[in-house]
Amino acid sequence: MCLGLKTVAQEHFRELALLRRVRDRIDRERALPLDIDSLAAVADLPIALFVRRFRDAYGLSPHDYRRATEAVRNREALAANPAVA
Repeated sequence: MCLGLKTVAQEHFRELALLRRVRDRIDRERALPLDIDSLAAVADLPIALFVRRFRDAYGLSPHDYRRATEAVRNREALAANPAVA
C-alpha cells in the first residue's frame, strides 16, 4: 500500500472510531435532547459533513438513528409487558 493510501485509510478508520463514539453517546444520552453541534464536535467534523458521514456509516442521519433506536426499545418494552398495551 502506498503511503498516501495508508494515510487515507488511517484517517478513515479514525473517523469511523469517532462516529462510533458519537453513536454510543446518542444511545447513552437518549433522555437528553439531541445536540448536533456537540455531536459534530465529538467527531471533529463540520455539522453538514458529520451528518453525511454518519449517514454513510450507519445508513441513517443522527436524528433518524435516534428515532429508530427508540422505536426498537418501545417495541421490546411492549413485547416484554403485553398487559400495558
